[in-house]
Amino acid sequence: MLNDGSISRSKQRSFRISKELIEAIRTACPIEQVIGERVQLRRSGHQFLGRCPFHGDKVPSFSVHPGKGVYLCRGCGASGDVFTFVQKYSNCTFAEGVALLAQCAGIAVGDFTPSPELVEKVRAQVVVRESERDFERYCNSRAWLVANIQRRLGRAATHAENCLRAGECDPVVHDLAWHALKRYHDFCEQVERECLLDRSVLRTEWLQQRGGNVAA
Repeated sequence: MLNDGSISRSKQRSFRISKELIEAIRTACPIEQVIGERVQLRRSGHQFLGRCPFHGDKVPSFSVHPGKGVYLCRGCGASGDVFTFVQKYSNCTFAEGVALLAQCAGIAVGDFTPSPELVEKVRAQVVVRESERDFERYCNSRAWLVANIQRRLGRAATHAENCLRAGECDPVVHDLAWHALKRYHDFCEQVERECLLDRSVLRTEWLQQRGGNVAA
């Protein structure tokens, strides 16, 4: 059972919070178990649902995703990992939350020495997280580009529609208006046809640009 008692400031400074320590605690303290001690949860597929402890939740809008190690409330927007939850729920600092979870897991933070296997595991996770951040930037860049083109073509199409509705008789303007409409609709169809915003397609493109050296 997680002890919500406060941890002294001096104890916070008595241990170093390394990546290996964080990973060891995260592994020993599954998020669904820690939150389940504070929130009544029920399983729903690959996640757990419950009422958010951070606002007056009338319906279960709080979800816990064990596979991702995160929680999310659709009501108030609260989200994070097991450390974030303990900080927010117990109103403590990050170091205090680490100490609380370590105590729950039976990990002596002051004498913690990571094994070579844990060091390698954390190193690999850092590489994966950095790769995922790069992939998110790639996706965001594509989304911005597509939205920018759609916005530009959309403005032209709206102006073209207004001209046609007004009964524009100039054949040149008339042709330009229909061309503007066609370009907008053609681009929208291209986005769908070529899956320009599909994450699986984007990941394949991203891996190819990086030489396929990043795990999918």
